[in-house]
Amino acid sequence: MTIINTERNRVHAHVIGDDDVFVRISLLGYDEAGARVVRHLRYEPITEYQAAVDWAVSMADVMAHPIHVVPLNGGDMREPSRFLPICEAVARMTDQERGEMRRGIVQSMCEVMRDCDDWRVRADAYDILRQLKVTYES
Repeated sequence: MTIINTERNRVHAHVIGDDDVFVRISLLGYDEAGARVVRHLRYEPITEYQAAVDWAVSMADVMAHPIHVVPLNGGDMREPSRFLPICEAVARMTDQERGEMRRGIVQSMCEVMRDCDDWRVRADAYDILRQLKVTYES
């Protein structure tokens, strides 16, 4: 891990591994009760690693705590506890919000099947549509 010191803070830029495919920026902080919380920005392709580091360095001095830039591989992405916040957020959704989310997923998978040149990605999108019971099964 490389630690980049700024004027009043620091950035922890974790080293990219051979099998890393995503990068994510994590911001540390505390909630109203004083408990430590970690907030994550969205996953970006690993090709955006340097841009993530550059952004973190540019923002470090206005943040109260160090910023972490973390590359992730497929195994990291499949860690079950990683999806707990998503599952909790979906559980709190209303029926209307879940319906809107489902429509967005269906639309996205249809666009992938229409526009993607990689047959494996199209097959994955089709499998998702099958799981959502959007396709006709005889």
